[in-house]
Parts: sequence; structure tokens; C-alpha cells
Amino acid sequence: MRVNGAIMKRFVLFLCIFLMISVFGFAQIDLQPVAIVRLSKTEQITVKQFKEYISWLTMTKAMSTQDPNARLTDNEKRQALDELGNQYLACQAAEQEKITVTDRDINQYFDQSIKSFADGLAQIMGRAPTDAEVNSELLKRTGMTRTSYKEIMKRSLLTENYLKVKKQSLFEAIKPPTEAEILVIYNDAKVRSIFDNGFIRPDTVKVRMIVVPYRNASEKTGAQNKANELARQIGSDPGKFDETSREFTKPNSGYISGDAFVYNHANLRQAMGASFIDTVFALKQGAVSKVVERPDGFYIIKIMETYRSKTLVLDDVYDLQDPRSITVRQVIASIEMQRRFMNTLKQASEELVAELKKKGSVQIQDATYNSITW
Repeated sequence: MRVNGAIMKRFVLFLCIFLMISVFGFAQIDLQPVAIVRLSKTEQITVKQFKEYISWLTMTKAMSTQDPNARLTDNEKRQALDELGNQYLACQAAEQEKITVTDRDINQYFDQSIKSFADGLAQIMGRAPTDAEVNSELLKRTGMTRTSYKEIMKRSLLTENYLKVKKQSLFEAIKPPTEAEILVIYNDAKVRSIFDNGFIRPDTVKVRMIVVPYRNASEKTGAQNKANELARQIGSDPGKFDETSREFTKPNSGYISGDAFVYNHANLRQAMGASFIDTVFALKQGAVSKVVERPDGFYIIKIMETYRSKTLVLDDVYDLQDPRSITVRQVIASIEMQRRFMNTLKQASEELVAELKKKGSVQIQDATYNSITW
């Protein structure tokens, strides 16, 4: 059947106009204010800025919970909008009082925050990603550019600096826990596994791994062939394994290598795969495994050290992977100080926001908020 040319042209024109209206409509929604902040000036928080803040919080939650599928609940999103409005209010007040945050502080915070993100990319890619690759992956996963990400960090740091200046006496009153308080916390938690914020370390091995990573199905066969080739070269020779492990830094080696501690615990069995954990713990110290497949690559493993299950005491090293050799006592003191700081930060924030809202306001635009699609 032939279609009349004039009808087809009208249809194409209609489709183009429809698509333009749709794109324009989404752009307009993103530019609408979801909150209006007034103190020294009137400032709008757009839907786009709010969504970027949610993306940042979502990525932070995913990293802290080690769950790549972590999402914010509806209640958490609503609370986030209140927090964001209060941040803008505090930033306006800080600007009035000439309180600032340096680019160096922002860059340092960014580098610390993005490190685990970049490390994850390195494991997938088999090499350190470039800044451009980090930027591209950040945009793909969160919809944020590096500039947007740093802007969020700037507001967060500036708000914290303002709080510390205005509520200095509250922060100065924070005292480190006493030895008796540390002992109470330890006794309360020592019956739990370190994976449940306790002090029982399960059976643990230090492994050295040669990994041939792949990102998708099209790369899998090549990665498997490379891993099999390395396994043939190494055989069961621990010395040859160490030699091959050191050579991963050569250009285009096609694999990566490094040390890690593997725990025989349900959480890690779920994260790494039961067959992977079983293979590791079936090996004797000094032994080299055959090729082991995981969803992110092909592994050849050597057992370096073995540690039996143990209830850690206060002077034991808590995290074997941490080169600083921090003891259980230091960990408890650090966590307790962080808890006290966060409680003080919450108190200071509530007091300061109440004071600022006597001079200014944050008006949430409920109609716009309810129209946001996620």
C-alpha cells in the first residue's frame, strides 16, 4: 500500500513537534522551583538541583551499604528536600557573615568521596580510569556532572563550617570516651561478628589475586582465554604466580593483581558467591587455585596467610586490611566520637535553622514536589 506523500510529511512534522514539546516539557519541569529560600536574597531550588541532590544521597547510600541497588524511600526524599532547603538558608547566612570554604577543601572532599567509585571502575576496566572516564560514568549512573557534584559538596561543607563557627561551644563540649565507656561498648558488642558491628572475626585468609576482568558478555570469552593462558603458564608454582602477579603493571597486560582479606561469613558468601568462598577456604596456605569465574572476571588465587576465628580484645588490630593497624580500642573511640559529633551536629543544625527561620524562610512548593517523576 502506498502512502500519500503529503500525509506522510504532515505525520513527520506532527511527530517532530510532539517530540519537541515533550523534551521542552521535561526541561521546563526541571527548571521549576521545588522550594524557595529567602534570607539575604530570594533563591530557588529547582527540580533539577533537587534530583541531583537525591542522586548524590543515593550514591552515598549505595557506597555505605555496599548495595549498588540502594534507593531512597519516599520519606527519605522528602526529608532530603527539607535538608537541602536548610542548607541553602545556612549558605546565605554564611555568605552574609563572610564564612567560606576553599576550593582545596572541596577538591579534597571530592577526591575522597569519588575514590571508591573510581576504584570500582578500575576493577572493571583492569586499570586506573582517566578523569574523563570517571566523569562519563558519574554522569551515566547519577545524571550529575563533576561540577554539579562539587556544587553539592560545597554547600555541604559550607553549611558544616557555618555551624562550627556559630555553634562553636557545642562542638568544643564534645569529649572523647573514657576507658570505662570504651569497655562498656566493647562488652556490649563483643558477642557479635565484625560484620554486625561486633568484635568476633570469622575464619579469614589473606589472598593474592590475579584477575582478568570483563565488563559485558562480548568481553567474556577474551577474558576467559586470557585467564586460561595465565593459569597454564603458572601451573601450581607459587613462585611463578608471584612473578606473574608483579607483571600486571606492564602496558596492556590485560589483568590486574592485588591482595585482599576474605572472610568465611554469610555476608561475604552472598556478596562474592558461595563457590568463590568455598574455593578460597579449600586451598592450603601457599597453594595456587585454578581459574575461578565470578560475574566481574576470572580469578587465579594464592593463599598468603590464614587466621582462625577469634574474639578480638581491645589491643588487637581490628581491620587486617588497614595498613594503619588500628586497634579495637581505637576503633571504638573513633566510632563513639563520630556518634557524638553527629548528635551535636544534629542539635546545632536544629538550633541554627530555628534561629535563621525567624529571619528568613524555606517554602516548599508541594504541587511541584508531587509532580516530580522518579
